[in-house]
Amino acid sequence: MPGTPAAPLEGRDALGAQRPLTVGILLGVTLVAFESLAVVTVAPRLAEELGGVALYGWMFSGFLLASLLGTVVAGQMADTGTLARPLALGLAAFGLGLAVSGSAPTMLVVIAGRVLQGLGGGALSTVMLTAITRAYPDSQRARMMALTSSAWVVPALLGPTVAGFVAEALHWRLVFWGIVPLLLVVGAMTVPRFRHLDPPVAARPPRGRLAAALTLALGTGLFLTGLGAASAWLAALLAVPGAAAAVYGLRALMPAGIARLGRGLPAVVASRGLAFAAVVGVEVFLALMLTAVHGYSSTVTGAVIATGSVSWSVGSWLQSRLDQRSAATRGPRLRAGAAVLLVGLGLQVAALYAVWSPLVIVVAGWVLAGLGVGMTHATASVVAFALTPAGQEGRVSAALTIADQWTSAVSAGVGGALLALAGRLGRAQPDAIGLAMAFVIGLCGLAVLATWRSGPAQA
Repeated sequence: MPGTPAAPLEGRDALGAQRPLTVGILLGVTLVAFESLAVVTVAPRLAEELGGVALYGWMFSGFLLASLLGTVVAGQMADTGTLARPLALGLAAFGLGLAVSGSAPTMLVVIAGRVLQGLGGGALSTVMLTAITRAYPDSQRARMMALTSSAWVVPALLGPTVAGFVAEALHWRLVFWGIVPLLLVVGAMTVPRFRHLDPPVAARPPRGRLAAALTLALGTGLFLTGLGAASAWLAALLAVPGAAAAVYGLRALMPAGIARLGRGLPAVVASRGLAFAAVVGVEVFLALMLTAVHGYSSTVTGAVIATGSVSWSVGSWLQSRLDQRSAATRGPRLRAGAAVLLVGLGLQVAALYAVWSPLVIVVAGWVLAGLGVGMTHATASVVAFALTPAGQEGRVSAALTIADQWTSAVSAGVGGALLALAGRLGRAQPDAIGLAMAFVIGLCGLAVLATWRSGPAQA
């Protein structure tokens, strides 16, 4: 039976007093980090072996769209009871998805497994964010955001490189199966702790949120399917109603005014989601560029991806230090981080066509991109949490996670559709990848704009 709600402790000793809970949260983040970075690294090899390059973007879009459902379900469960239930369900779905993808005979089965992983991953992300808002005071949340980013350091240093080596020396399937044993450890160390994190204020979940999430996911999927259709009439038949359904679902799940980047919370949520989508979108095609265009191995590709993850942690830690000095610097940090991110991603397009040392350009740009998104993503989270009313931590956490997931799904999905379209038109692979990256970088431009409209959120 759940215990009484854990009241946030004040002062610098909060993290020490909550050390077991902190360890549990960081273990959960580490688990998701290993899976995310490993799959990106082996995706080109996987797609080539199963003959599914045309479905490349769906490996990521399917995961992210399914995450929407897991996010909303977990958010509602978090606002009405203990966090242990959504955590356990998330771990179970995540593990089942890993097993399905690891055993997949075709690309479609891999995507089905990725959908299950998305359901679990969305739940886990929301639960971890809710735990931070529920168990820690505002003065310590910036540091917790830095710690969660740092939980990516070990997976970033080892995950992509090890995944690339395993895929080359053994088989890419082991990349999925190798994560499964971690689930038992994480479950044993976190589920008992999360039983004591009840909502501080009783809340009735708003009606229709699950239906809205389902409408958003299915509508976006229909839209992306239409974009990839071979004929124009079929594309319109699928994409137009899909877009309408997606807009309807998005309006029900996001803060009012997010579509027009409304000042305050809407712009903060949008800036975080768009920045995250820009990094994910470029990362998806970065691995393909390094292996298929420039001929680097999966091991080298994994090492390159790791550099951005490490600099992401550095950016998050930097914003934490600055936040401890003055919360008034949150606005400038948002804008500076988004600008650095834009420069870093732009260098990836330059590397695509570079004939001299493209790897040097890629690494330099990817380090900048990680630094920029680390500052933007973590700072936007802290600003949003400061605006969260008591009893609605789960809903706001879900909105932040959905913003990440939906924009990233669109980023990878539209980029994948552009990649497939360029292939059907007979364009060279560098041009196809460049077209996909150009769309993604456009999303980063919107993120920069959103940061300039988030000022009043710091009041």
